Amino acid sequence: MMNAADALEVFAEVSVGVSGFSAIVVALAANTIIYDERRLLWGLGLLFGWALGALLFSVLPFIFFYFGMAEPVIWRSGLLAMGGYVAIAGTFALSFDRRLNRIGLDIKGRQREAPMKRSFHMVLAQVMYVVTTAMLLAAGVWLPIPRFYLVGMAIMLVFSLWVLLFIFFLSGLLARRTRGAVRRDQRLAGED
Repeated sequence: MMNAADALEVFAEVSVGVSGFSAIVVALAANTIIYDERRLLWGLGLLFGWALGALLFSVLPFIFFYFGMAEPVIWRSGLLAMGGYVAIAGTFALSFDRRLNRIGLDIKGRQREAPMKRSFHMVLAQVMYVVTTAMLLAAGVWLPIPRFYLVGMAIMLVFSLWVLLFIFFLSGLLARRTRGAVRRDQRLAGED
């Protein structure tokens, strides 16, 4: 069929693995890493949205091929659909994050004293979503080749892994480091 068939199968397997691992992490993280149910559901939605999106787009070229589409049309349609998916999923993720920030929930589900519109990590995510959407749509219009489709697949998996690493691991480490620095400063202030 296509030279990229083996790579698409690998992406499908990895996205299923990420979904399964994410489910285990989320089940273990409830009330220990993420303290609020709304933030936990938001994080779970992000993880599964990106991982299942990657799974969908890894089988989409096979579906198109089954229906007899020409190879350039397969890659063009796939890249345009993937760009649209990143734009829509990114918009939903950012809007739900904005709502949770406005009621004062930080990324870990702890209540803040002063509500925010956006957090730094979601501003960074917004930039990544916009750049990725523009790149995928541009590749779909001007140069629809398998290589760019596979780059888009890799980016979608990176999005799901980024959410998993940041929300469930790195933010916990950063919070512990911050608490340790606060305690150290309090100890030093007490010695003076």
